[in-house]
Amino acid sequence: MSAENPKYDVAISFLYQDLNLARALCDRLREGLEVFFFPRNQEELAGTDGLESMREPFRNDSRLNVVLYRPRWGKTQWTAVEEIAIKESCLNTGFRNLFFFSIEPTEEMPKWLPETHIRFNYTDFNLEQAAGAIKARAQERGSQIQPLTPTRKAEILQAEEEFRQEKAYLLSSQPAVFKEVEVLFGEVEKQCVKVNTGGHFKIERKIHIQQRDVEQFCIIGQDQVSMSLIWNQPYAGSLHKATLITREFDRLIILPPGYYFPSHPNILKEKQYLPDVTIAREYGWRLNPRGESVISSKDFAEKYVMDFLDLLERDRTGIIRRHEQ
Repeated sequence: MSAENPKYDVAISFLYQDLNLARALCDRLREGLEVFFFPRNQEELAGTDGLESMREPFRNDSRLNVVLYRPRWGKTQWTAVEEIAIKESCLNTGFRNLFFFSIEPTEEMPKWLPETHIRFNYTDFNLEQAAGAIKARAQERGSQIQPLTPTRKAEILQAEEEFRQEKAYLLSSQPAVFKEVEVLFGEVEKQCVKVNTGGHFKIERKIHIQQRDVEQFCIIGQDQVSMSLIWNQPYAGSLHKATLITREFDRLIILPPGYYFPSHPNILKEKQYLPDVTIAREYGWRLNPRGESVISSKDFAEKYVMDFLDLLERDRTGIIRRHEQ
């Protein structure tokens, strides 16, 4: 293919640990674009056969190279090959054909990447937003969004069916979901520590997590208000009717031993979430029953602490009215 009419609109380079994310991104981009996606274990390069064919999609055969970046990218055998080809291509185009998508927060960037180059972060853009931004960049580079053909539609339907099957399998794993609850509570703890480090707040925490118990909880509070995050799993070893519940209270429900509530705390607000799986095969949480999008545990924890700070603000400004009992 000529440089004016390359074989691919987009070529994706990624580490094997991001295979599911890369596959999900590829499925979204293939709704109108030609995509080079090589779903092999990039950490296991046997010999050198085919190396040239791996370089060409990134060096000459694509309008836009998308890098799913972690600090290990470029240091494994497959990604090292792709990095060289991408650098050569960038030098020829002035870096206009590079979409640099950082998967995790890091200051460790490739030395050849200009500091002025626009970088996208997975913590700021969800998969749909990233796909939209990549499509827009590809169009700037001359790509045209093609209408769906029967073959492409069949490929999309097949990918959706595979996702449904994998999702059902992942959500049947009680140990994996419980581990995600632990991750969620740990992220809440991190957020509280960050807030308290500033010195203006002293958010108290009480966390209980024991796999055999019906309820696990993570309570945070300050002044006269609290919020609870409860993982309710009625049946041991089963996720049937298991629910994640958030509640806002008009009392501080974290009390030292021997203290009691002078008046019963009232629930100001309650929401329920279900465990779910994103198209990138990552666990998350979906609002029950209306929620359509899945929120990661990290984003959930940030929202939970933010909601608590909003609750604290409402209390300090006198918006919360208490009815003494």
